[in-house]
Amino acid sequence: MKSLVAMTAFLTIWICAVAIGAEPCSATQAAIERGLLVLERGAGAYPGNQSCFSCHHQTLPMLAMTTARDAGLKFNRELFDAQVKFTRKSFDERKARLSKGEHVGGRAATVSFGLWMLSLADESPDDLGAAMTAYLLSVQQSDGRWKPPSNRPPLEVSSVSCTVLSAIGMKRFASQDQQEQVAASITLAKAWLATAPLEDQEDLNFALWGEVLLGGFEARMERLRDRILAARNVDGGWSQLRTMNSDAYATGQTLYVLAEAGFPVSEASFREGVCYLLETQQDDGSWHVVTRSKPVQPWFDNGDPHEKDQFISIAATGWATAALAKSITIKSAVTSPQDGQKH
Repeated sequence: MKSLVAMTAFLTIWICAVAIGAEPCSATQAAIERGLLVLERGAGAYPGNQSCFSCHHQTLPMLAMTTARDAGLKFNRELFDAQVKFTRKSFDERKARLSKGEHVGGRAATVSFGLWMLSLADESPDDLGAAMTAYLLSVQQSDGRWKPPSNRPPLEVSSVSCTVLSAIGMKRFASQDQQEQVAASITLAKAWLATAPLEDQEDLNFALWGEVLLGGFEARMERLRDRILAARNVDGGWSQLRTMNSDAYATGQTLYVLAEAGFPVSEASFREGVCYLLETQQDDGSWHVVTRSKPVQPWFDNGDPHEKDQFISIAATGWATAALAKSITIKSAVTSPQDGQKH
C-alpha cells in the first residue's frame, strides 16, 4: 500500500512538473497572487494586535512581496511601506538598549530578522542600523555563532540561520566606525559555519545561503546542494526534519535558497518542488503547517487561517509564495518590475 501511495504521488508530481517545464504556468502566478493576499491581510492586521516587530508577520511576508515585485507581479506598496515604518518604530523604541548591548526580546534572532526586513526595504545604513549592529556584536558567542533565544522550531532553533542572518545584516548596515570590528566578527562567524553541525533542513538551507551571501567555496556549495537535493521526499517536497512529512515551510525555504544559489529552476527536482507547493496550497491561498513549538507568550488570534497554527502557517506561506515567485522570476526573465502597484 505504501509503495502504491508513493508511486501515485510521484506520478502526480511528475505530470505537474512536465506541464510547468513547458512554459511559465498561469497556475503558478495565480497561486502567488492568492498567497500574497493572505500575507497582506496578516501583515496588515498584526500592528493592531501587537506593537513589536515579528519575523513571521513582517520579514517573511515582505520577502514574498519583494520577490513577487521582482517577478513583475503587483503588490501592495502602501502596505509594504507601512510595515517598514512599523518595523523601524519597533526597533527605534529600543535603540538605546540595542546600542548598549542590553537585553531585547527575541535577542539576536529578532534583531537579525529586523535587519533583513530593512534590507528588503532597501533602507540605507543609519543610526538605527548601527545600533542593531552594535547589539549583534555584543551578543556573538566566543566560537563565532549567534544563538536563537529559545527552542521554538523552526524559526527560533537554528544557530546556523541566526548566524547567517546576523552576519549579513551587520555586513549591510554597519557604520563606518564599525567596519573593522564587523569584518573580524564575520570572519569568526564563517569559521564556525564551516564546521557547524547541520541537523535539520533549516540548517542545510542557511548553510548554503551563507556560502552564497558571505563568500564561500564552490566545492562546499556543491556538497551542501547535493545534501539538500538528497533530502527531497517522493512527493516532491522537503521536511523540516527527516522524521517529518513534507511541508510548505521547508519546501518553500529550500526552493528559494536553491534559486538564490543558482540552481536551475528548469531542473526536474525544482519543478517537482513547485508542483508540491501548488498541490498543497489551501483554497484560501494559505499553506497549513502544524506548529511544533511550545508557546512562550500568550497566544492571540491575528485573524489568519489555521487558528493555533496560524503563525507558522503565515511563515510557511511567506516562504512558499516567495519560492513560487522566484521560479517565475528566473524563467520569465522579467526586467520591468511593476513596483508600487496594489491589488
